[in-house]
This record gives sequence, structure tokens and C-alpha cells, in this order.
Amino acid sequence: MALVPLENYIFFLAQFQTFGYVLVYATVLMVQNYRKSLHPKAWEIPRKFRGTLLAIGFVEAVSSLLSFIGAARLPGVMIPLLSQTILLWQVVLLYTVLRKSMSGLQLLGVGAVVSGVGLAAWPARGQGSSLWTNIDPKFAMIYIFSCLFPALDTLLKDRLFRKGRTMQNGKDVDLFIVNTFGSASQALFVFLLFPFVTMSRGIPLDGIGEHLSMGWECFRGITPSCGSDCGGAPILPVLYVLINLLFNVSALNLIQKAGNIALSLVMSGVVPLTMWAFTLPWPLLGAPPSLGLNFILGTLLLTMGLLIYNSPLWIPKLKEAWDAKQP
Repeated sequence: MALVPLENYIFFLAQFQTFGYVLVYATVLMVQNYRKSLHPKAWEIPRKFRGTLLAIGFVEAVSSLLSFIGAARLPGVMIPLLSQTILLWQVVLLYTVLRKSMSGLQLLGVGAVVSGVGLAAWPARGQGSSLWTNIDPKFAMIYIFSCLFPALDTLLKDRLFRKGRTMQNGKDVDLFIVNTFGSASQALFVFLLFPFVTMSRGIPLDGIGEHLSMGWECFRGITPSCGSDCGGAPILPVLYVLINLLFNVSALNLIQKAGNIALSLVMSGVVPLTMWAFTLPWPLLGAPPSLGLNFILGTLLLTMGLLIYNSPLWIPKLKEAWDAKQP
């Protein structure tokens, strides 16, 4: 819903989100520093891992901009479906960057996820149309490509947390150290990428000033001279940023405590809930699409695939719990 009023001014939502993150994270970090609750080596993390933090900021900036551009032109129910292609990117990174292999069970899980996405989007018998009807494939591909960068992001943060924990003699790296400097780097790259984003949308360099002015008007809920409907701003964008802020802190805490695979496991339970939410008649999103049996079966297959993919994480935990109950 936040993308509806700012569909033509993606930069404002991306930059408002990023600067909001920096402000909140830096404030919490300063309070922690004032209370002397940080590890003595905490401030060495940004200096020693500045290259990693810059890389985190870059991939988050690219991910934010590309996902906003793609999602703004897609029906809401397609977004959680296409988001699961992150598993394909994780597989690619696993083999090409980490030089590791996957078990047959995990490969089966990835196959089930891909099959579930295809089945959910396939038209049911007698329905005549699918979720792909009237969708520009270009924006679907942009959104799928944007999922590469969150996969890189979790990989980089997982690595930073592990190395930082070793540097701090086993103590976890403070979340807000990573959040503050990572988000500051993201804000820098979002700003640097802005001219390329505007030019890709047919806006010349000498028209950026006017575009910024109209975007600011739209963000405040004022319909600019271009005629864009900015109803819902700024309340919806602000709510989006606040909810996303809470989500990011929770997700980063999970990566810190249990690694990026645990995050994938938790998100597997969110997928069907997200899809169900998009079938409700929300304001500004129009009438929800008609979903048939194929969508339900595809969603179940997708969720099962996610559970299979993450089975190396939860199966040992089940065995431990079972063994602990045995006399």
C-alpha cells in the first residue's frame, strides 16, 4: 500500500526508509555508548570490517530500489511468491561463492519451492487466466533479480557476526553497530544510484530537480503538477518504514543468534500468511485476484519445500527434543 501513492517516486520511499533507519539505529547506539554497555572492542568493528559494511550497504541499496521498482507494478499476491526465488540465489551463492554443496534433501526442497511457485501462478481448469495475466514480465524479472541481493546481504552479515564474535572473545557483535553503519552505507549508495534510477525511467539529468520537488509534494500527500494520486501519503509510507524497522531488527537478531538458515526457516512460516493477507480487500490495492485450487496447492507445495530445504536445521532439534524426553 505504501508503494501506491509513491509509485512514480520510488527514490523518496527508499531514501526516507534508509535515513529513518540511520536515525533510529544511531540514537540507540549513542544511548548504549553513553551507558557504557558496549563491548570495549565494539567500535573496532566498523573500522576493521568497513569493506564488509560498505558491501552490505551497496547490496541493500540495490535490493531496495529494484524491489520497489518491481513491486510497484505487480499485484500484491505475486510478491511473496516471487520472493521465494531467493532460494535459487542462495543455491547459486552456495556453489559459486562458498564452494559448498547441498544435500539431496535440500535440492528436493528447492525443486518443490520452484514447482509450488509455478503451480500457484498457473490458471486452474475453467479459470481461463492466471496470476501472470496483465503482468509486465519485465517487472517480474526485476523483482526476481532483486532477490539476489538479500541473499548476498544475509551471507555478508552472517560472516561479519562470526568474525566479530571471534574478535570480541566470544561476545556477540552489537546489532546496532552493524545496523547503524550498514544503513549509513546504504543511504550513501541509494543517493549515488539515484541518477541512474531516474534516467532508467526516462528522466534526464536536468529534470532531476523538478522530479525531486514533485516527489516531496507527493510524499506529503499533495498531488503534484504531474497528476499522480498521492492519497495515503505520508501515513502509509511512515507506517511501512516503522514496521519494516521492527522486522529488520528482529531478523538481524535471528541471524546473529542462529545464522541465516534459521531466518529462512522462520520466513517459511510467514509465506502462506503473507499470501493469505494479499487476498483480502485492502484499501488502495483494488479488488483481490480470484485464486483457485492451483494457488492453494501451489502454496502448500511451496511451504513444504521450504520446510524440506531447512530440514538440516530443524530435524536435529526434533531429535534432541525426542531424546531428551526418553527415560
